[in-house]
Amino acid sequence: MGTLQIRNLPDDLHVQLSERSAKLHMSMSEYVTKLLRDDMSRPLFDDWAATIRSEGPGRGIDVVGALDAVRGEYDAGDR
Repeated sequence: MGTLQIRNLPDDLHVQLSERSAKLHMSMSEYVTKLLRDDMSRPLFDDWAATIRSEGPGRGIDVVGALDAVRGEYDAGDR
């Protein structure tokens, strides 16, 4: 397993991370790892946009389904 060191982390951000991880009953390392996993699970905008363009016109977007998924994540505490 790798190690990550963050240099020059602003004090206020360190305090916020510490407080948030404590509220979630997680170590700061666990919390930051979760944040990174969440971020890496989403494509970069340019990659996403290229995929959308490659699918051509007529691509249906399930807005209701997307909103339901976000609400479900919110209700489950995955904020």
